[in-house]
Amino acid sequence: MKKSEASIYVLRNAKIIVSPDKIIKKGSLVIENGKIISVGKMVRFPDGAIIIDMEGKTIVPSFIESYSSIGLPKAESPQNTPNPQIETSKEGAYYWNESIHPETDAASQFKVDSKASETLQKMGFSVAVTHIDDGIARGSGAIVALGDIPHKDAILKSKGGAYFSFEKGVSKQTYPSSQMGVIALLRQALYDAEYYKNNEENLSRNLSLSALNEQLSGPMIFNVNDKLEVLRAKKIADEFELDFIILGAGNEFEQINDFKDWKQPMILPINFSDPYDVGDPYISQQIPLSDLKEWELSPSNPFILKKNNVKFAISSKGHTKPEDFWKHFHNVLERGLSREDALASLTTIPAEIFKIEDQLGTLDEGKIASFSVFDKDPFEVKNAVLEESWSLGKQHFVTDKPEVDIRGKYRISIPGTSYVIDIKGTAEKPTGTAISYKTIVDSSTMRSKVDTLKSKVGVKVDYRDAVFHFEVRDNKYDGVVTLHGNFSPKIDAFIGQGQMPDGTWVKWAGIQLSRLKVDQKEIEKNKVVVDTNSVGKVWFPNMAYGFDTLPKKKTYVLRNATLWTNEEEGVIEKGTIILKDGKIDFIGSGTFSIPANAIEIECKGMYITSGIIDEHSHIAISKGVNESGQAVSAEASIADVVRNDDINIYRQLSGGVTVSQLLHGSANPIGGQSAIIKLKWGYSPEQMLVKDMPKFIKFALGENVKQSNWGDNQTVRFPQTRMGVEQVFYDAFIRAEEYKKKWKEYNELSPKKAERKNITAPAIDLELETVWEVKNGERFVSCHSYVQSEINMLMKVADSMGFTINTFTHILEGYKLADKMAAHGAGGSTFSDWWAYKYEVKDAIPFNANLMQEQGVVVAINSDDAEMGRRLNQEAAKSIKYGGMSEQDAWKMVTLNPAKLLHLDDRMGSLKKGKDADVVIWTDNPLSINAQVSKTFVDGDLLYDSWKSVDHFYRIQTEKARIISKMLISNQNGEAKKPFEKKKEKHWHCDTIGDSKD
Repeated sequence: MKKSEASIYVLRNAKIIVSPDKIIKKGSLVIENGKIISVGKMVRFPDGAIIIDMEGKTIVPSFIESYSSIGLPKAESPQNTPNPQIETSKEGAYYWNESIHPETDAASQFKVDSKASETLQKMGFSVAVTHIDDGIARGSGAIVALGDIPHKDAILKSKGGAYFSFEKGVSKQTYPSSQMGVIALLRQALYDAEYYKNNEENLSRNLSLSALNEQLSGPMIFNVNDKLEVLRAKKIADEFELDFIILGAGNEFEQINDFKDWKQPMILPINFSDPYDVGDPYISQQIPLSDLKEWELSPSNPFILKKNNVKFAISSKGHTKPEDFWKHFHNVLERGLSREDALASLTTIPAEIFKIEDQLGTLDEGKIASFSVFDKDPFEVKNAVLEESWSLGKQHFVTDKPEVDIRGKYRISIPGTSYVIDIKGTAEKPTGTAISYKTIVDSSTMRSKVDTLKSKVGVKVDYRDAVFHFEVRDNKYDGVVTLHGNFSPKIDAFIGQGQMPDGTWVKWAGIQLSRLKVDQKEIEKNKVVVDTNSVGKVWFPNMAYGFDTLPKKKTYVLRNATLWTNEEEGVIEKGTIILKDGKIDFIGSGTFSIPANAIEIECKGMYITSGIIDEHSHIAISKGVNESGQAVSAEASIADVVRNDDINIYRQLSGGVTVSQLLHGSANPIGGQSAIIKLKWGYSPEQMLVKDMPKFIKFALGENVKQSNWGDNQTVRFPQTRMGVEQVFYDAFIRAEEYKKKWKEYNELSPKKAERKNITAPAIDLELETVWEVKNGERFVSCHSYVQSEINMLMKVADSMGFTINTFTHILEGYKLADKMAAHGAGGSTFSDWWAYKYEVKDAIPFNANLMQEQGVVVAINSDDAEMGRRLNQEAAKSIKYGGMSEQDAWKMVTLNPAKLLHLDDRMGSLKKGKDADVVIWTDNPLSINAQVSKTFVDGDLLYDSWKSVDHFYRIQTEKARIISKMLISNQNGEAKKPFEKKKEKHWHCDTIGDSKD
């Protein structure tokens, strides 16, 4: 028979936090059949109700966990095979890529897990949204009640929201292999879903796209792992007019300028990292400042976002121990988040996000009776104990609390003697001390003295029974006393029997002299005290050499320098250049007027040039430079994964670089789209992108694209030969022509005719859209190339398909066919003197750049390397040595010529009035090994100053010392800590595969 349970409860005399803006200091809560039927100071107690006295307790609405996998199976990875998996292995009417599985339904797989529930309940959560934590489009979550709840009652809402991420998950398909590939795949899936919705009657059933379309109108939770991924997810949401609720990474404060006008609510984790073990100064000095500042400022993340009017829920994501969650939650309160906002973030806001505010979020009448009972207010004190978790009106004791509290001071009376014991500790685990006295008489003087023994009391409590054992040393006994007694809470006294040190049994009584006195110091120690002044400032970026605040627009007058203009004027001695409103406002040696409030800089003996432009770079890219999962990845874009906190940006500013083209790697014949960035240190990735930048894409030839060096098992993906590479190009352009033909036919139809014939728009294919842009002259090609025969082949393909190869990069055999390149219209972006680093460069020579230029090819010198990017001025100088190039022509190879190749020479690459104020001041001839960069301006902003860089160094050391001192205090207080493990900063190269690097 089913166990009978009470259906009506009255919880009286409690402090009831009804909602973020309503508190009843001493009220009653009435529950019937799992629902709240009344709450207030004066409420009617229904007949037959079980009345529970909650004197001194605090009742808080159930927290709602927005992100969990409770009660669900863990996604299992298919068995590893040595060969790559190109196609899906999933049978059925599903999407073509296994990491897109929106049809996954949490409710159908959910099973009550009371053990896992208890962990969340101890954190204050009685309700959670659960989903299977795998893949990009992960499927729908279910909203479930926690605790030992019958399965039939546990699921509160079967479709609780859809979940997305930038994580590929357990899929073994080769695509996607990078974050830019993940973004491209998700965008393509969203376009496919739209096409499916508009053409469902004429298409084969697709369970994935059908499920995805259903989910797009409900809550959509997007999980990310970094502040930049927040911005990437928002960019997708804006493109498709979706309302993603982004579950952040906890470091959003580092990009706070991008959250000024944030509209959608977010979900924030608060699983802050432990401090490092900084006991050894030799180790602590190696900890990056970025790690230290993130540790210090992460608890301020919710408060900073709230100050900027960002609405958010808080999640326990990342916590496995309730005590860690509460510690971090109180850290958040101490950093300034108000109790009202903190409670809302755990109750009303998640209820609104998941559209269950009519059932949960507050303790108003009619709502589900899910709440937590604390011995004190957890928003006021840090040592509040969560004693009970109520879920659907069912009581769960989550803390083993004693029926009686025996703490206090007692006089223990035993025949012939007595002792005083003082019991402290906690009610659950009391501890104590006993005092005994022994009178000692000096036989020679007959004087007496009292010897006092204070000993530890072992205490064991079982309901009202207690056992004490302690050591005594007096005039009657010397040894251990063991007492067993029963406590009477009515008279605060013990009665029982015990055994004395000599083995005799006695009866004893213990009268309470005083209750446990409240330790005022302990109370003060556990109060939540707000302190927002003891933490440092956010830097932009939040790492070494970051700015306190971004530079404001100023006007600069740079006087009396030698100006290398790259224009008809050539070199101007004792010239002046004025930078105003981000542009070059004046250049010359004649008369000029100094604008109001301008900053004048004397540059006598110095040289001024336009900023260096690196035509081929791989810095400032997140999570993969190659989308190597398939032979054509034209849909992927580096612009989606620009990273603004790469220290190489600052380092290259110190080498005079102001602009870089960030190229996709060379893992496939048709790679991803490029990004052209200004090295705007401290600014957001979007602000770094060159405005209205020309469109580029990376092609590749040679060993990498046919996977020659990828291992013996990499023989599945086409192409495997050089002739196969040619076929990939033809196939892609032919498919793009057919694709555009469909769109042309559709666009030629009048809307009425299309509607009458029931003709809808063709499906959007992001890959073919991009390939067509190449054929149509809207996107330019930079091609990784080495060998003469392959370069000839690609020019032939381009000629036959009606487009031009814009730039052959590397092009180390360019000198062999420079005349053909010039006739085709291709430029060359090469190394100054690299050779013999692999077989296909065996014919490379250092005269290559000079020989190509002599044939009329526009030639640039590039870095293709984060370190070399700091010394491109010296790389350019090598062309003077190898071939006798003039200084000005050599300098143009890293300034004006790359600007021409990037179709940006109307805006940069030379010193000319109206061009972008990308300007560098050098201490010596820029081509000299003695030359150092004094100052670098980007868009007129002074972003590198060698003098200030020295000041920054000392500022960095001071900031590190300040934060390490905080960590040291934490270490000394016995708080959790972790060892520092030095991570080597890796640099992307053309052939780097994978997305392991942040």
